[in-house]
Amino acid sequence: MSVNYTITETFQGYNSKVDPTKLTNGILVSGSQNVLSTDGKNIKIREGYTLDGAADSSLYAIESSYDWNTHSNTGLYLRSYNDTLEFRYKAADGTITWTELKGSWSSVSFNFTEYWDATEKQDYLLFVNGDANIYSWSGGTALISSTTSNTITKTGTATWAEARFNTGGGYDKKVIINGTEYTYTGGSTTTKLTGVSPSPAGEADGSLVFQTVSTTSDKPAADATTFSNDLIDTLDNQVWIASTINRDVYISNKTDYTDFTPSTPREPGEGDIITVDAYPMGMAVQEEYMYIAAGKDQWYKIEFRLSDDLTSQTIEVERLKTTAQEAAISQGAISHIKNSIVYLSNEPTIDTLGKLEAIDTPQTLALSDPIKTELEGYDTTNAHLKYFRNNLYIALPAESKVLIYNLELGYWEAPQILPVRRLAIIEGSLYAHSNSVPETYKLFDGYNDNTNPINAIAKFSYQNFGDRVNYKNFDEFYSEGLIRSNTNLTLQLNYDYQGSTSIQEFTIEGDDSTVIFEKTTDASLGKSSFGKEPFGSTVDTPNDLAKFKQINTTVRQDYHEVQVIYKTNQIDGRWEILAYGPAVYLSTNEVIDIKK
Repeated sequence: MSVNYTITETFQGYNSKVDPTKLTNGILVSGSQNVLSTDGKNIKIREGYTLDGAADSSLYAIESSYDWNTHSNTGLYLRSYNDTLEFRYKAADGTITWTELKGSWSSVSFNFTEYWDATEKQDYLLFVNGDANIYSWSGGTALISSTTSNTITKTGTATWAEARFNTGGGYDKKVIINGTEYTYTGGSTTTKLTGVSPSPAGEADGSLVFQTVSTTSDKPAADATTFSNDLIDTLDNQVWIASTINRDVYISNKTDYTDFTPSTPREPGEGDIITVDAYPMGMAVQEEYMYIAAGKDQWYKIEFRLSDDLTSQTIEVERLKTTAQEAAISQGAISHIKNSIVYLSNEPTIDTLGKLEAIDTPQTLALSDPIKTELEGYDTTNAHLKYFRNNLYIALPAESKVLIYNLELGYWEAPQILPVRRLAIIEGSLYAHSNSVPETYKLFDGYNDNTNPINAIAKFSYQNFGDRVNYKNFDEFYSEGLIRSNTNLTLQLNYDYQGSTSIQEFTIEGDDSTVIFEKTTDASLGKSSFGKEPFGSTVDTPNDLAKFKQINTTVRQDYHEVQVIYKTNQIDGRWEILAYGPAVYLSTNEVIDIKK
């Protein structure tokens, strides 16, 4: 006689706010980790991460980073730690080297922005780190083909200028080869730099050469104790600089990022100074506006407004209507999703800031309610947000966790246990900079965590099958999914809250042919020639995952509610859950244990 199973096959993300015994079936709850929803709406173990570049065991976290997609269609990626700022160099053979751009910094808590220099006819990376300077880098990198006592010739036909090296314009005409700095006077528009000193003649052909960092001192203010250059952003090619110890915000001329002086009346594109009511904590551009988070509570929307005759321009500063603790906690805790700013507030909540349909005033909208209580318990120090491929990622380095909001499906994923301080998008993939050592990793790559096992747990909401009070029982439990042959997947059943009545565990073995369903090809004699196919049947599994259907049998025991957990903790394990459920019956036994 056939048995009827009560099957759960719809999964609806992660929720740690609502009591796990009150959620509908198929929702992941607290205790889940390192599992994700698939495009096919299954639940799977996440992929792992792999090292990008060389390993480094020195105990310095990556403090800041920037992904620079230049106007010349090159990607330049930077990271900083201890006293060093590095850039990522990829050799022709694919070898990755994180190369020191500049060392001996007093602070490596950089913030970055991009600026178009009309004279040099290229974009520049500008950055600040809390002192009184503005730093700039052209991003110029090349390989040298030959040197003389006073010249350096690069490989290829592109000129030095076309390879993003400085030609003048107030930027330093200096390059670095194998740790030695050289000054040049000419040759930028050719492939040979001239007037080079000291002599570069000893440098090996094929060595990497790159532009040095230029420094603009005492701009916009000379005293870093009263105005430190902490925050920087760009709107309409005007560079905005703010300090976390001063309420003033400086805005540069659109053709000179070192000029902050306006005329009277102020002409379009000129510099200026505005003042907000609290110290700025972060800035973000959205549409034609600059938004500034200030203090613990405040958000400002700033816009340029032309006069009717188009000859002058005013700057309008609007303080938005926000509640207590609603400002962003830092610059790193601000990002963008679609048409909105997204940020981590002091409350803490993860909110969006943008215009809603039919409402012109920017509105805030909380995303984090399903994980509210969990988020309130986290240390959000140095949090970093990044949007990538329809997901919002929130790195919490103090917790070694990454939270993920799935925009397509509209729910949170289970927390990911990952050693991340900063997130990056490198060559179209998601990367992570470490929260403990000077290393960078490609995320969701391979099936182990840099050769270590992945401890994956899919812990689902409790099932009471429509009756919270009366006893239920079953003697068969069905699991269906996909599994790799090397994987042993554990099914854990918690009978009643946290397994207070009983805990049972079963194993689903990826190499158990009795529960595996996979396509086979007939390779019997006469259908394939010797040497091309082995005798018997061969398995055709192009993605090396096979379907499994397993029914675990057990002794009936009464319970009020049951929790289903799938878990592994191994290297290179792979599995997905498609459906699960017991052949459940209402018990004939009367509830007496809770009667008083």
